[in-house]
Amino acid sequence: MVDQISKRYRIGRGLTNLRELFVLRKESSPQQHHWAVRDVSFNLEPGESMAIIGPNGAGKTTILKLLSQVTQPTSGEIRLKGRFSALIELGAGFHPDLTGRENIFLNGAILGMHRDEIKARFDAIVAFAGIDEYLDTPVKRYSSGMFARLGFAIAAHVDPQILLVDEVLAVGDYAFQMKCYARMDELRAKGTSLIFVSHNLESVRRVCKRGLVMYRGEAIFQGTAAEAITAYSDALRRKARESQVSVPLEEGLSQRVMTFDAEVESVSLLDAESRPVTVLQSGAAALVVMQVCFNKDVHEPIFAFTIRTPEGNLVYNITTNWMGIQTPDFYAGERCRVEFKIALPLLEGYYDLGVDVTPRDLTHFYDRLESAMGFSIISTNGAKGLVDLGAEVAFKKIHSLNSA
Repeated sequence: MVDQISKRYRIGRGLTNLRELFVLRKESSPQQHHWAVRDVSFNLEPGESMAIIGPNGAGKTTILKLLSQVTQPTSGEIRLKGRFSALIELGAGFHPDLTGRENIFLNGAILGMHRDEIKARFDAIVAFAGIDEYLDTPVKRYSSGMFARLGFAIAAHVDPQILLVDEVLAVGDYAFQMKCYARMDELRAKGTSLIFVSHNLESVRRVCKRGLVMYRGEAIFQGTAAEAITAYSDALRRKARESQVSVPLEEGLSQRVMTFDAEVESVSLLDAESRPVTVLQSGAAALVVMQVCFNKDVHEPIFAFTIRTPEGNLVYNITTNWMGIQTPDFYAGERCRVEFKIALPLLEGYYDLGVDVTPRDLTHFYDRLESAMGFSIISTNGAKGLVDLGAEVAFKKIHSLNSA
């Protein structure tokens, strides 16, 4: 349980003489402190999984450090029941001059495992990490991917009651990521509580049922993972309107940075007669229409839309770039109506429609609506699932070879 935790750091500044040091101590002011986390509360039951999402500097990693007792809260209370395992920084607890074999015993001991436990799980850790031939090589010669595999393998085989994971799945190949997902599923089934921090929202949807959105040290939303991702996108869209946005040199899309050089004014779903609808028959033709205004000159923007289930599972995603379409340039003050013609062979259910506009180099978003509108599909054939595959049936009698 986390109850109203806050963490404050003092902002340092250069001192030119000893006298300023004593003046600084006496005249400490609120401006000289930074609240990395402020009044955050949540509770996690055994077997539950929760993602903590938000842009850089939101306080996500600070919460993990507080939970793993790397640092202590300025105020508030944290109560953890059972053994916990934390994978916050790749290679944390590894000694670079020791071999992989030696670091398994060292890191396992740091995580609270007895030597007999480590011996009993040694082969499973090595097999999971896939570093057999490099086991007796100093880890300073390991790649970042090998570091990730070994670090996660050790942390995941502690058999913790609480597992804290920060971005480790960003490193490693697809096969390793699938192994990590499977191991986390296995631990949750045994009752392990999981707290997962990632900028990869597809991983968040895959791993977690719940989500906590952090922004500038404050918890601004708690709910299902799908709802949290939508709240995250909406919050960044509102904040982008309030301030001048600086575009990072990397990870712009994962940070959900929006500049509003192009802005989505409206989104609608039209039927075959061009009428706005929110309910359609399975298999019907439809138009996804987005109206975009351009606040600055934009070179060959990319337009995209997604369809998801309410749980956040991706049903369909397409972009003009993937379609091989070179869009025109647009100039400040212009507007554009973008139409995607689609068929909807979906089965009965409710779906979310999202849209976005990005520059050609995909460094950031111009604008993004994670859930622009919802619509329902009605079906009469009784099939279950997501997509109507149009099954047909035929019967043919096969005559026995012994028949006359």
